[in-house]
This record gives sequence, structure tokens and C-alpha cells, in this order.
Amino acid sequence: MKNTIATWEDEENNRHIQFLVAYAIENNQVEIKSVTPNKISFVCPTTNTVTRAVGIHTETGQAFLASKIQAAGQISAVADEIAQREGLLVSA
Repeated sequence: MKNTIATWEDEENNRHIQFLVAYAIENNQVEIKSVTPNKISFVCPTTNTVTRAVGIHTETGQAFLASKIQAAGQISAVADEIAQREGLLVSA
């Protein structure tokens, strides 16, 4: 199993969410095993600079943000990026 760190820029809520993705390559495809959000950076909408960053330490907070990441389609986007990096075919 391999890990990578990804960031979702949630522009609607002026935040960037950093998350750890555990994955495996099985049958020439990326299989996402887990997604664990670990940091939120709040962004000023005017200057686009980070105003504050906090760690995500509770299971409830991680589960909540993981569901938001999934709903935004970020997991499949990350899987596609990993597949490209690993030299695998990406479904269109």
C-alpha cells in the first residue's frame, strides 16, 4: 500500500483541506483504501492568502470532511492523478 497527500481547494467555503490518501494498485487500476483529512487552511477571499490553519484530530471531524471530499468528486480526481503518475490508463 502506498500513500500520497492531496489538497482540495474548497473555494465555495474559502478553505483548503489537506488529506492523506492510502491506495493500492490492483489489476492495473488505482484502488483508494482510505481518505484521512488532516488539516484545514482557511483562506481570505479577498487576498487569497491563508489566514489560519488547524489540524483535524477527531474521528468525527475526519469522517465529516471525508464525506465532503467524496461529495465534491475529489477522490476520483485523485485516483486519476495517481493513475497518471503510475503510468496506468485513466478512464475518460
